[in-house]
Amino acid sequence: MEIRAGDALQTLAFDMPENIDLLVLDGAKALYPEILALLESRLRPGAIIVADDADYSPDYLAYIRSTSNGYVSVPFGGDVEVTLRLG
Repeated sequence: MEIRAGDALQTLAFDMPENIDLLVLDGAKALYPEILALLESRLRPGAIIVADDADYSPDYLAYIRSTSNGYVSVPFGGDVEVTLRLG
């Protein structure tokens, strides 16, 4: 497990593992779509994304809730979205 602190668009733009199994989003909600776009090619099939307060990022929710984009996603506990990468 690796935790990176700081501006996500900067800290996640380099030196990333080839495959990501778990992505936890808990920062600037408006950046969730950009962060996903940055890391999407590295998410392995079966990877899990946990996004805190995802309701504040409607573009993110619209994207991951569309099965045509390769995800299955459900709200969890009222303020968290749990998403599975299909393939």
